[in-house]
Amino acid sequence: MSSPIRKKLLATAGAALAFTVALTGCSTAAPAAPADEEVSIEFYYPDQVGTLGTLIDGYLKEFAAEHPKIKVKGVYSGDYDQTLTAVNTAIDGGKAPALAIMDQTFVLDLVERKAISSWDDYLKDDESKKWLDGFYPQFMKNSIDGDGHVWGVPFARSTIVQYWNKDFFTKAGLDPEHGPATRSELLDSARATQEKGGAKYGLFIPTSTGTAYWLYQALVQQAGGDGAISNADGTKVTLDTPENVKALEFWASLGAEGIAPSTEVAWSTSTDDFLAGQTAMLWTTSGRMGTIQDKASFDWGVSALPKDVAAGAPTGGGSLMLFQEGVSDKQREAAVTLAKFLTTPERAADVSVKSGYIATSDAAWNDPAMVAHVKKFPQAIAAHDAVADAIPEMATVDRDRVVYQTLAPALQSVLLNGADAKEALSKAQAEITKILAEHK
Repeated sequence: MSSPIRKKLLATAGAALAFTVALTGCSTAAPAAPADEEVSIEFYYPDQVGTLGTLIDGYLKEFAAEHPKIKVKGVYSGDYDQTLTAVNTAIDGGKAPALAIMDQTFVLDLVERKAISSWDDYLKDDESKKWLDGFYPQFMKNSIDGDGHVWGVPFARSTIVQYWNKDFFTKAGLDPEHGPATRSELLDSARATQEKGGAKYGLFIPTSTGTAYWLYQALVQQAGGDGAISNADGTKVTLDTPENVKALEFWASLGAEGIAPSTEVAWSTSTDDFLAGQTAMLWTTSGRMGTIQDKASFDWGVSALPKDVAAGAPTGGGSLMLFQEGVSDKQREAAVTLAKFLTTPERAADVSVKSGYIATSDAAWNDPAMVAHVKKFPQAIAAHDAVADAIPEMATVDRDRVVYQTLAPALQSVLLNGADAKEALSKAQAEITKILAEHK
């Protein structure tokens, strides 16, 4: 990876972490098992994109060969929400997995429940500190609380990116090699692909209950607001600002003007719709890049989302978390050994190449397999570049009530039913403030 790209990410890190990347430092092999005797652990892993399960199965076989005294029972646990359900069931039964890949936004509820252990006790030696410092700080922001405690380690991470169909762009007389970089270019390109390029729709931004908040964060950030929406402790949410209203009004205008459907744009099918030529452009996770790369019958491009007043989009994806209920210290030590094994630069690069998730460190981007992949598929670098302006994903305590039962319906009332944006957000603000007050 060229030094200008590396500097771009380092320059945006701020004070989120004492972040010092050493390109060879992350390549250290995972440490030996914590004791001579055998130890058995369970590891829960979800698969949101359909490729991670097979990869992780392979990694666990490699781990067993390298660490024969650590017996790992890998448990495929569905998607992130199903994994949370499985973990909660295991905790209630008195025996949690020692390690699990969890949606990064679950951390606050899990901490409040005292379900997970901090990584702090396992990050005291120089080698472990170097390992943690190797991760991009943008991927750590949801995992570190206000007191500096570390609750998660990045694994399969993502952000929102913009995909476009180059065939529609060419037919519309647009430059197929460059997607829109500004809001005005976005609208002009969308209209042109419909009017001249033959596209049914110019742009899909999924509006489904489970992910609407995530796309909304990006629009708020671009409008000049605080795209994180929630504070670091997850006890305060800000929705009733002019920037928040402006972001939602813009999103609703896409359906009203026919640029996007006025009905729900389903997250689960939006990538297939893009592949089927239903839309010229799609905003979705970088984790779909592998699917698009494998299945697209047309030339396509990908870039960071276009800026308006500001640029940026939230991160997403999973982090490795250590659990407490029924897990011994020796088992957690073994889980840390497994976590370090799973996050070596070679495996982080492999996950990125084969799934589209973003490699989580400079060392991974400089891995030979990753370098070769970027040469073959230069689109992959767009996800790396998008991390420079990435913001934390919205995370609160009582997440289900806040995000899925309150915020998502408010957004959909505007996007799908024509409700007033300011009124919907003000109502959601009052309801969420009341919910969060129960946790103070």
